Parts: sequence; C-alpha cells; structure tokens
Amino acid sequence: MKKKFNYIYLKDNTKAYFLKRIKNANLHDYYLVNEKNKLFRWVRKKATKSMFFWGSWKKHVKDYDMFILGENSFNPQFTRYIKEQNPKARIIMFIWNAIVPWNSDQPNYQAAFKDNNLDEIWTFDRNDSKTFNLPFNTQFYTKDFKIDTSIIDNDIVFIGRDKGRLEKIKDLESKFQKMGLKTDINVVLKEKNYVPYEKYLETVGRSKAILSVMAGHQVGLDLRTMESIFFEKKLITTNADVVNYDFYDPQNIFILGKDNLDSLADFVNSPYKKIAKKIVNGYDFHNWLKRFDK
Repeated sequence: MKKKFNYIYLKDNTKAYFLKRIKNANLHDYYLVNEKNKLFRWVRKKATKSMFFWGSWKKHVKDYDMFILGENSFNPQFTRYIKEQNPKARIIMFIWNAIVPWNSDQPNYQAAFKDNNLDEIWTFDRNDSKTFNLPFNTQFYTKDFKIDTSIIDNDIVFIGRDKGRLEKIKDLESKFQKMGLKTDINVVLKEKNYVPYEKYLETVGRSKAILSVMAGHQVGLDLRTMESIFFEKKLITTNADVVNYDFYDPQNIFILGKDNLDSLADFVNSPYKKIAKKIVNGYDFHNWLKRFDK
C-alpha cells in the first residue's frame, strides 16, 4: 500500500496556533498531549527525556523520508532516535523567528547548529539566511482557516508578546487614536494574560487592519502578515522587506517609516485590493512544503 505522506511535521501542541486547522497534512505532536490533566502536564514537563512521553510518531520513524521539526520541536534526542531508526531520513529544522541576538525566548539554536544528526536548518528570514548561510523558505499559513468578517467595528488590531516592542507599540497606538482610528491593542506581558489564538482571530475578523511590529532585526514574514493576506485585511507593518514579496501592494500594505503617516487613516478606510488566489496559495502549508524538495 502506497504511503499517503512521505514526511512528518513535528509540532508543539502548546504553540500550535493555526497548525491544528491544516487539513490533509501529516502533523504530529512531538510530545503526548493531555491539556486537561494537570498532573500529566507536570510529569511530562519533568520527564521530557523519557520516550514514554513522546508522541505516536516514534512508532512510524521507518515509514517516512523527511522529518520537519518546528523550531520549538527541536530536541537532540529526537534527531538521534530518528537517525538510529532510519539512517536515510532527511531531518530539517525550520526556524520562524529571527536567530540573533540569542535570547531566553528562543529555542537553543546553538545546540541545533552543533547537532550532527540534523541534516538541514532552514530559516524564514532573508537576513539570517545570508548571515548563517542557511536555505530560505517563506513563512506559511493555511487556506483551511476561515474567520467571520461580516461585522467590522474596529480599525486596527494587534496581539503579541512584548519582545522589546512595548514602548514602540504603545507609541503607535497613541498616534493611531489621535487620528481617530479605533484600536484593539494587546501586548501580552504575563502568561496569565495570554489570549487564545481563536479569540484573537475574532477581533481580526472585526477589524480593517492588522498591525505588525518586527522584533529586533527580523525581516522574515510574521503571522500577522500571513493573516492579512489570507483573511484579506490591510497590513500596517514596520517590515520594509515586505516590498520584496509577490503579494505586496501599497493599497493593502502600509510601511511605517516609509509611507506618509498622515495618510494612514485614508489607507485604513480605503478598500482592500484582492490578491490573486495563486499568489496567496503559494504561502499555504502544502505549497510551502514543496519548496523543501531538491
């Protein structure tokens, strides 16, 4: 019987975001998940080195040619186990955060660079691709995720962790409000204030534009950018590199620091220019996956 997939994508269920909405994809939780059982979660956290807590993927290592590890899924024990069971397997780590500067919010990229069982490390950031001589692939999303956009009662939405952006975001919020624009800005400072992704998308559905503020030197496309093109929302961004992508259109994307801020209100209130479906679908998970083919 022919295999339906020749790859496995190992994901972190606690950071799954939109991944669980992707259809017809071979996505596996790298650890067993029992979110409702606090004792199970505590034991799993304390015993992550035990294979007992690994997901069901561990039973099928010999069946697949390629393993893609989301950056939060990297574990030298995983790569060693995969190579022991399937020496010809191609193991890829995909990074969708800027690599430098190293900080406590990121996985241990340095360990990944030293892992001889990890065949390739890919990045979504063009600058990091050049700096570290890594292959590049874009950020991705899914066309399988739909949201309600029937009611629009907000102008600009943002949600995200601080990552050194708090002062910048609050300054922008003040400027937006002085222009008469209605905002829903949520900078998450504590884990207890975390807003579930589905709840955030409800606000996206009711908003005209999404705010995207890059952390540090990042130029890779963030999820806010992906949401804007898949849900047909205006994008207000600090990422000037967005002009180098095929979906860029100044009618849909406002670049802070480049475009005239005085025209922002007109930009937000102008119609969204529909992007060709072929371009948008190029960032869908399944087409993103094809770009790993050599």
